[in-house]
Amino acid sequence: MSRRFGQLRLLAIATLLAVLFLIWVGGMVRATGAGMGCPDWPTCFGQIIPPLSEAELPPDYQERYARYGYDEMTFDPVRTWTEYLNRLTGALIGFLSLMTLVLAVLARRADRWLPVLAGGAFVLVGFNGWLGAMVIETNLHGAVVTTHMMLSFGVILLLIGVVARVMSATWTVDPLVKKAWFPALPVAMVLTVLQTGLGAQVRERVDAVASSAADFHQREGWIDQIGAILSVHITVAMLVVLVNLWLAFRLFSAGGKARRVSMVLVAVLVVQVMLGSSLVVFDLPIVLQPFHLLGAAVLFSLQAFLLMVHTDNQSSLVPVQGLART
Repeated sequence: MSRRFGQLRLLAIATLLAVLFLIWVGGMVRATGAGMGCPDWPTCFGQIIPPLSEAELPPDYQERYARYGYDEMTFDPVRTWTEYLNRLTGALIGFLSLMTLVLAVLARRADRWLPVLAGGAFVLVGFNGWLGAMVIETNLHGAVVTTHMMLSFGVILLLIGVVARVMSATWTVDPLVKKAWFPALPVAMVLTVLQTGLGAQVRERVDAVASSAADFHQREGWIDQIGAILSVHITVAMLVVLVNLWLAFRLFSAGGKARRVSMVLVAVLVVQVMLGSSLVVFDLPIVLQPFHLLGAAVLFSLQAFLLMVHTDNQSSLVPVQGLART
């Protein structure tokens, strides 16, 4: 069974990394305006393999896809293949999540929660795949796009649940130790999800500004046009930093491996603050936007691991006596 657990752990981690990569690719799709790079689904311009040049498309393609904005734009291979990479990654995640579920079912006698968590992740991946089709069908409707992105956090939570339950005994935690940081954890997770949702709203406003801009790459003054949602986003960002620093302090005080987790948490916070500040100061550089979204997903992943880490009175992630320093 330990061998099967090891296989399941590796597969669940691979699926998790693929989801994080998809979040980055999805951010790149939004940042570059490539959302309609493929105006149909599951094919791309009616082809299984997207075209490389406009010459490979029918002469009337702009008329065929006029309702998706092609009456005012021409084929762009970079945007098309950016969107296609997004779809390929989604298909890979579908396969990986299915294999994770199969191994979880095989290991159900050792842990009955494994197929529940892996099954939930597989269902969410499938639903999100369908929602991706709706993103195209609704021509990038803001609410559909935001829901599509936020559901990825649910997949992350469930996959980390699988990983945490098949980790070796050195990564279990005494209930008393977990209690030391737990008061800060739910608050930090809720704020992180809220902040990510607000960031998606900011992204929608940026898209609206971009749609009326003369040059997609000349972004001076765009920040001033986003409106009050940006101020709300910045305010909540301060709360996210403060609460997560509180969480990091609780982890650091516990000592042991929890101290290392706290250092990673602080590092992610620092990078996120730098990315967010750079987006505001340097007029929304395209290359930074996907990394800012990825940072939010990584932050949530750390929090999810702390939430899901298995409790065991016999083996702890940190010594129980470390609580004396909290």
